[in-house]
Amino acid sequence: MLISILIPTILERQDVFNKMVNGLYKQIKDNNLQDKVEVISICDNRTIPLVEKRNALQKLSSGKYLTHLDDDDNFSDDYCVRCVNAIENLSEECDIITYDQKCFVNDDIFIVSPNVASNFNLNPCPPKYNLKTFERYPWQYHLFHKRFKEVYRTESDSPDKIKKPAMFDDLNWLKKIKLEYPQSVFHIDFIGHVYHFEKGIEGSSTQ
Repeated sequence: MLISILIPTILERQDVFNKMVNGLYKQIKDNNLQDKVEVISICDNRTIPLVEKRNALQKLSSGKYLTHLDDDDNFSDDYCVRCVNAIENLSEECDIITYDQKCFVNDDIFIVSPNVASNFNLNPCPPKYNLKTFERYPWQYHLFHKRFKEVYRTESDSPDKIKKPAMFDDLNWLKKIKLEYPQSVFHIDFIGHVYHFEKGIEGSSTQ
């Protein structure tokens, strides 16, 4: 198995989850990727902490690369085949495979381009796709090598964890991975991930 797509969800979000996961299954079937891409999900009724669900998903994964998705994420129609092709055509092992993210905040549209030399905030950089562009350290939806499979999540120690527990869970996990000093990164030059923010991003301005 090349890729493990890991998705936690809850019962009340089954409609949005089903739409997302059915799109992934269609990509896998249409491109004959059943032996290369697996989708693993855990659904509960808010009885299991998100941290525990994501750790359990990692333990269940068998792919060479893993990615953590949210149940309402949107991806390009060729997301699976592009990621598989990128892995199969690597000239050497790499730790992280990245791609660009298209973000919508109210009426504002911009690109987030991953850069391991960056930090976790949005930092302005030259535009891409004729849109404002910001760099940020690769977020959880990129592809991380299986050697990070045992980098487990912990409860956030941030004072904002009550308001945004999922965000700071992600941040803590990524900080742990950054401490591993990734040996190499391969970037696929396409918009693989689309995200609609309900509100502006605190601490970062896109203006």
